[in-house]
Amino acid sequence: MSVESVRGTTVVIHFDNQRCIHSRHCVLDRPDVFVPNVAGEWIYPDRATPAEVLELAHNCPSGAIRCAGADGAQMESAPLVNTVRVRENGPLAFRAPISIDGSGQGYRVTLCRCGASTHKPYCDGSHTAAGFVASGEPAPVEEQRSVNLAAPDNVSSSAGAP
Repeated sequence: MSVESVRGTTVVIHFDNQRCIHSRHCVLDRPDVFVPNVAGEWIYPDRATPAEVLELAHNCPSGAIRCAGADGAQMESAPLVNTVRVRENGPLAFRAPISIDGSGQGYRVTLCRCGASTHKPYCDGSHTAAGFVASGEPAPVEEQRSVNLAAPDNVSSSAGAP
């Protein structure tokens, strides 16, 4: 996988473009740190505090954005509660200590559920071009059936009533 690491004075941002699902939290939340649609450098760690960079990493559902202290200190830790979320018409988003084939993958990952990803098991956004539609919710009932609460004609009451 291709990981770009950008060192600031207090924090290093690691960006893995093959895990990015383009949720756009980074460029919408901090367009000064993640500058979209420019040639050349586009990640500027020194424009945010280490706590703000950590929050940006936590908001990245795919784990494409990770961070560490410039001195090598680990900033991220396992979540208090492990979760899996179904992203509407998209991947499964995991937040937990994750290991795939015995290799640690960090604490956030999005896994393909459409079958079209070229980077399986990771989602690569191919679900959009594939027209994948799956909300994760039960399908709506098209017609409501009326329920007859009276006992059917062929069932007798155990109380012996006629």
